Amino acid sequence: RWLRFTLRESENNMNLMLGDCLERMKEIPDGSVDMILTDPPYNIAQKNNFKSMGRAGIDFGEWDKGFDQKTWLLSLSRIASKDCTLIIFNTFQNLTDTQRILDNEGFVYKDFLVMEKSNPMPRNRDRRYINACEYALVMVKKKSKWVFNRISEKYDSNVMKTSVVSGKEKTKHTTQKPINIITNLVARHSNEGGTILDPFMGSGTTGVAAKNLNRNFIGIEMDEGYFKIAQDRIKNA
Repeated sequence: RWLRFTLRESENNMNLMLGDCLERMKEIPDGSVDMILTDPPYNIAQKNNFKSMGRAGIDFGEWDKGFDQKTWLLSLSRIASKDCTLIIFNTFQNLTDTQRILDNEGFVYKDFLVMEKSNPMPRNRDRRYINACEYALVMVKKKSKWVFNRISEKYDSNVMKTSVVSGKEKTKHTTQKPINIITNLVARHSNEGGTILDPFMGSGTTGVAAKNLNRNFIGIEMDEGYFKIAQDRIKNA
């Protein structure tokens, strides 16, 4: 059973789809998406007993195990507008293959982003470095006039400093991205009235940012629990 939830307002259109993104993306018209910003499963979840500072380890859930990293990428070229920008978070082990696949799909590499967390998950300090960073690729359609809205008069660094989501912002999603980071990326790489797609919507952070910045949004999520969280967050944004 799939549900479809649409918010139509005077300034933007929020189209939320419950289901597998490989199927639901077939419903998106050709060339209609101006920015794809997403955080797919990384396939790094594993069971462990390590807990510290009130946080569990990296068993994020079954959704982060055995995920097909390739097939969903093959749907992006059709739905991307001629000036579309892709920003895809992932572990660095997967990003090389991601870039190679997208190169063959008509996209070109532009930048590599680093999200540096001030309060990362602790590790055994006698054996490991703490993992304070997450990474993202920025790619655009070949021969495009991609959007880049400079926000300050200074040079913009590819290192985005933030903290792990906590407090009132935190939902039950285990790998939720900070709203300040996602808002900054949406503002920088899209224009008002543009359409943003997140095929792995999770708790709806990209949708919240899109709504607040007067962008249209398409969000796809296959977990009904997370889908409901995203619905509520975007309604209340």
